[in-house]
Amino acid sequence: MPRTTHRRKSSPKPPPTFGGNGVFFTFPDEHSDQLQVKIDFAQVLVPLNYYYADSLRIALDEGLQIAVLSFGRRDQAVDKFADRIDVAMPMKALFGPIWTSFRPIEEAVDKILEASGAAAKPTPVAAPDSQAPTLFSNLIFLAAGDGESTFDFYHLSPRDLHLAKTQKQAMQLLPIVRVIMSSVLTKEFFNRLRPYAEKATRPQPVADGSKRVARP
Repeated sequence: MPRTTHRRKSSPKPPPTFGGNGVFFTFPDEHSDQLQVKIDFAQVLVPLNYYYADSLRIALDEGLQIAVLSFGRRDQAVDKFADRIDVAMPMKALFGPIWTSFRPIEEAVDKILEASGAAAKPTPVAAPDSQAPTLFSNLIFLAAGDGESTFDFYHLSPRDLHLAKTQKQAMQLLPIVRVIMSSVLTKEFFNRLRPYAEKATRPQPVADGSKRVARP
């Protein structure tokens, strides 16, 4: 009786990868122009300008769907910012994928604070009543060290995304600014963001006939 041979099915080839400068992308569906972007921060430029902050505030512009993060140094006499910078970010990015990327980092910060025995809580500062340099970012690379953290803010422009989709052109991640703060203030930053992020991920009511119901 002749032997029956079975040919192994070859696994599908992964889609080709494009890009450079630490920003790489693929088209998972060859019939779609949707990109899957991966960033290797070890290959991207570090922000040249840096700023130390001992205080922070978060304000939301619900109409524009923009969050404004204020980082500054406190005037101890009046509990206001003596100086500061503002970083505007899309709420969808900040409370979505960026917040998700912060989860393991917050765990590391908790361990650092536990090991140091730090129990101090930053004193809130009043809302700013003056103008300050305002930067724009839609990506954060956050690293936690022993007693300090660095927030590297970047911007990936819609122009670069468009040219990547239409011409497979390499994208450039623009470094904006580095903000340095203590581990204590980093934990406070997470605590300030948390209610907004949890609200953003909470199931929203959807229309069902003439009633409004929440889907689980």
